[in-house]
Amino acid sequence: MDFHAPSTLVRLAYALSLSIGLLVAPLEARAQQLGANTDTLPAAPADSAGADGLLSDLERIVQSTESSGWFADRVAFAEIEGPLLESVCRSSEAARSRARSILEGRGKLLGTPEAIFAQNGRQETRQFQHALTNARQLGALTRALDSLGDCPFWIDQEVGFLGRQTDRQRFTLNVETGGNLQLRNSAGRWTFGGGGLGRVLPGIGLGDQWTLLSGIEFGGGAMLRPGGTQTEFLINYFPALPIVLRYRDLDWHYDVESGPVGIFNADNTRISLGARLGGAVGVYALRTRNVIPWAGIALGYEYYLENSTRPAAHFIRGGLRVGIVWDP
Repeated sequence: MDFHAPSTLVRLAYALSLSIGLLVAPLEARAQQLGANTDTLPAAPADSAGADGLLSDLERIVQSTESSGWFADRVAFAEIEGPLLESVCRSSEAARSRARSILEGRGKLLGTPEAIFAQNGRQETRQFQHALTNARQLGALTRALDSLGDCPFWIDQEVGFLGRQTDRQRFTLNVETGGNLQLRNSAGRWTFGGGGLGRVLPGIGLGDQWTLLSGIEFGGGAMLRPGGTQTEFLINYFPALPIVLRYRDLDWHYDVESGPVGIFNADNTRISLGARLGGAVGVYALRTRNVIPWAGIALGYEYYLENSTRPAAHFIRGGLRVGIVWDP
């Protein structure tokens, strides 16, 4: 029998190659699968919550400076760098990057303020104002990011940074006081006077713009005694348990409140019960340490039920109000 070596060797090589191929193919497929999985792995967390907190602070800080008069960029950026760094230093790298990307994206949609100003005949339109504010926010953030080396070494980054310039999504303690003018109608007669109050209201931030507060209040005041033949003053005291719903719009906040109230006098300590409906408007200053101060005006209507020692009464009380939001 003839033996054809080359033909036999070819067959043996082919069989060996086929065997190796059958062994290697699953490994190559697995490697390709692993490679595909690597390409489709989710990106590192973008820290959207932290970016929202940083942008919330940035908007408040820039808005505050614009309200007081933003003229030269160099001066304004230097003024807000300190407060802004307190937020940027506490934000995660992912939050900083996302916040910057959001502002850059807005800038592309809005356009540059210089171009808008020229296109609209050098008029300061609403579109121009939006673009200018966004450019200022981006400029302020960029400068703060360039100054990260100034962050104190003991300040840690916080994933999910909530912000420092608002009470969003957190528990706070609110302390308020103020003076007010008072009008009273009782038994068909009007009288007036003045006084003040103080109150302590724990609060919880609901989402980004709403806050629910409730606590204790005590006030007092002197009023002219109605129907008197001489000038006499009646001293009233007003305990209350206010419930306040607060809406925050950057530097401003708007309150609606209700709740049970009471009244008693220095010479008649029996309490008459009633209810209040009122509101307030205030403007925030920037945060100092753990406190955000604010000032505004408040107005309320109160109705007190009749009892055996005091007739029903209507009160209108309003005046200046100042307060602090303490983040413990």
